[in-house]
Amino acid sequence: MSVFMDVVNSVVDLQQTVSNFFQTDLIVLLTKFTAWFVQWSVVALWKAKLALLGFSWGVAQQIMTNLNISTYLNAAWANLDSKVLSMLTFFRIPDAVSMILSASVTKFVFRFLGF
Repeated sequence: MSVFMDVVNSVVDLQQTVSNFFQTDLIVLLTKFTAWFVQWSVVALWKAKLALLGFSWGVAQQIMTNLNISTYLNAAWANLDSKVLSMLTFFRIPDAVSMILSASVTKFVFRFLGF
């Protein structure tokens, strides 16, 4: 009779173990896997964005070179009064305009690539 009770207890323990797995352990496992997958996806996305940033910047510089934007900016600065030009140069406005223009074209290229 003792062997029979041991078998019954083992079956009940197995059923309890399987039940615990499906009720709690499986949920924990799926939660950890989902968290790992989301973390991996975010890291992969940021690595791709970082790799494409240099490429986008190079494309943006080529676009600005092809459109000959620097010539237009130099012509616009040459048309300003000397006092105004010296004040703008003191505050480094021409550099700021060039930087903002470069960033805008880079952002355009970045969005064109789907990011």
